Amino acid sequence: MNWKNLFRLRGLNGWLVAVCFGWSAIWAVASLAVTSLVLRADAGAAAITQIALMLSAFVGPLLCGWVTGRVAADGRGPTYGLISGLVSATLFGLALTPIGGILGILMAAVSLAGGLNGGLLSLSRPPRQ
Repeated sequence: MNWKNLFRLRGLNGWLVAVCFGWSAIWAVASLAVTSLVLRADAGAAAITQIALMLSAFVGPLLCGWVTGRVAADGRGPTYGLISGLVSATLFGLALTPIGGILGILMAAVSLAGGLNGGLLSLSRPPRQ
């Protein structure tokens, strides 16, 4: 992976970028909705819902980056993963920063890390010798 080309959008498959946007947005909104429902039912479950939300913020972009990077098979998986992470980070940040402050910032960082890791996992490895 050439790190200079990570933010270059030229040459990306437009349909896969749209899939990244959609999948990440749906995942983030669903995660926030489930968390809201759990907290309405039991307000004392705030600690476990924060952990679950953190895992969800990592796993969603990770899966999106990995799947779209594998489907594209063009060696640009980290870029697709980073796009997925940016969408999730934006939604989590906008939803949680006014409420929880540091939680929204942490969620955004975890989303970016998940997307980048998923994209890196989609890259093919050279054969061992």
